[in-house]
Amino acid sequence: MKRTRTVRLAASAAFFVLLSSALTHAEAATSLSKTLTIGVDDDAAIALSTKSGWILAGTTFESSESSTVFADRALGGSDIWISSLDATLAPAWSHRVGTVQNDIFGGAALDQSGNIWLVGSSQSESVTATPIVITTPAPTSVGAGNTPITVNPDGVSLSSPLVAAPRPLSQLFIQGVRSDGSALPKTTISFGAKYAVLPTGVVSDSTGLWIAGTILTLESKAIRGFYLNCDFVLQCKAPIYLGKSGTSIRTTALSAGNLLVAGSTTDVWKGKPAIGKVDALALVINVKSGTITQTQRSGNSGTQRSWESGAFVNGEAVLAGTVDYGKKMEIVTTTFSKTGAVVSTRRWLGSPPVALAPRTGGAIALAFSVSPSELKAISPPTKGVGLDALSVSLSASKSGSRTLGLTHVSPRVGDQSLLALAANSTGLLMVSGSGSGLLLLDFYPDSGSRAVKR
Repeated sequence: MKRTRTVRLAASAAFFVLLSSALTHAEAATSLSKTLTIGVDDDAAIALSTKSGWILAGTTFESSESSTVFADRALGGSDIWISSLDATLAPAWSHRVGTVQNDIFGGAALDQSGNIWLVGSSQSESVTATPIVITTPAPTSVGAGNTPITVNPDGVSLSSPLVAAPRPLSQLFIQGVRSDGSALPKTTISFGAKYAVLPTGVVSDSTGLWIAGTILTLESKAIRGFYLNCDFVLQCKAPIYLGKSGTSIRTTALSAGNLLVAGSTTDVWKGKPAIGKVDALALVINVKSGTITQTQRSGNSGTQRSWESGAFVNGEAVLAGTVDYGKKMEIVTTTFSKTGAVVSTRRWLGSPPVALAPRTGGAIALAFSVSPSELKAISPPTKGVGLDALSVSLSASKSGSRTLGLTHVSPRVGDQSLLALAANSTGLLMVSGSGSGLLLLDFYPDSGSRAVKR
């Protein structure tokens, strides 16, 4: 199963913006740059910061022969992969997660104990108590006592792999992994053979997990958003559906008992039809009562809009997404107050993917892709080879307006698309890909050396 990327890659560079308020730093951090190798069709869809480093995760469609991240044999057609990186961006452990059929990554989150929870779509209807992750790297030589072991959840010998008829991705797949890489419980939830489930985010609080995404009805092509709640032993409640036939959920966040789910819609909400061809939609839901406390619909006549990434910052919902005019595309970020009023909005020419990373002190890092001409409108021309990655610092005033500050540019070689963004207390990690199986990791410190050379 191959994945077709829909991101506009032509002449694009990764770009991130820091929407900042006062930040304090105990010590200066050093810039880091590292290149890892994954499969040509693989991706890294998320980055998370941990106490000792970083977590990367995504979908792999390839064998491990050329990978410097994982050395396991494939479990099935496509697998979910996860890697723990130390503070120097070196892989500490890596796993494949999946079944003997196709599995697609949907989201990942850390709980308060430092465990990682992965969600995705799966074709497999099987679920057992057997762990499904494989520890890597593999032994350098095969011999007595160190023969690589593949743990197969479906009990099928990989020497005689099962060739199954195509099935829809109708299973919601959930897997826990401890911070040391060992396996926690897993489960699958079936949405039925008439549907495909596309989880796009998972968040956690002290009681369990909140998972959100989109359900596709295969026959009618209708789409609905959904969210559901599971405890940490993966006892899950029935999903709650959002919209009628044209609502898609792409991001979720959680704060103080409020769940933010956002994406796009063509459905009628609160008695009002779409403003544009497709509108951006954001809902704030009280997790105890299930009541939708805020419904934010953002649209422009003749455009297609969507929220792609969101977070709560000081109790306010901050969302970033796209406005597609047909001949041009804008990146927009909007902050909504606790009562739903618009606090601030900024727009730039650019293209998806779009990623937000909350910072300390109420700051937000924003990343997206830009072409050379779009880059020049934001930052002065640079002497880098090929295209450049750019960071821009935007200050936050008391009124919530954002003003352009300092820019930082690092040389690149070739076109690169943004894949993921994460932040810790000392800086930002930007993950991008070259399209040839190279995973490019750049850490930009908030203080100290900011130059990242490749």
